[in-house]
Amino acid sequence: MTTATSPDLEAQLDRLTAQVDWMAEQMRQQQLERQKWAELVEISTPITRDVMDRATAEMEVIGQEVTSDDIARFVRTALVSLPKLEAMLQQLDSLTELAETVSGLSEPMLARLTDILQAAEEKGYFAYSKQIAVLADNVVTEFTEEDVAALGDNIVTILHAVKEMTQPEVMGLVQRTAITMQQEGDEDTAPPSLFALAKSMRDPQTRRGLARVVAMLHSVGDDDAAGR
Repeated sequence: MTTATSPDLEAQLDRLTAQVDWMAEQMRQQQLERQKWAELVEISTPITRDVMDRATAEMEVIGQEVTSDDIARFVRTALVSLPKLEAMLQQLDSLTELAETVSGLSEPMLARLTDILQAAEEKGYFAYSKQIAVLADNVVTEFTEEDVAALGDNIVTILHAVKEMTQPEVMGLVQRTAITMQQEGDEDTAPPSLFALAKSMRDPQTRRGLARVVAMLHSVGDDDAAGR
């Protein structure tokens, strides 16, 4: 009978031994946790004490500058300002959405601007602007401040003169004169004789041109006109 029950007894003893081992392991783990907690408390106690001391000191300083009435007034102001704060937050949301929209449009706008600048460079605008800068530098170098002041005083007269010079009849006369002088310069001919010049006076156009030259010389010699 003892031989028949021996396996059951051994199985029970094995289970009992496993349970005892498990309980011992649990107790050991709890002991380790308690030791870790004790070490943590031991380490953190000075830090906590220092933090509390600092907090107490700060509260004492704040207590000297801020009273309970100040705190109550701040709370009332915050409560009254809640609608304004809400409106400000809504505006902030709107600005955020606007920034997102602008950031989405910035890329095609930048590409368009790049194309415009590229086209301007190909047409020579940048080179032209460089030459204008050189021209401005030459003007500043060659003319004094007094010259610029005198130009400002006479700018109206200069503009009137330019306006008169740009009239169609004046520009036509200048063009015809330039063409004639160029043609005369290209032709290697002998100077005309006095008889040829006298004969050319019979031409109405020659007499008309001579009359204009005489009128111009008269105008140049007019002292009153020069004074005006």
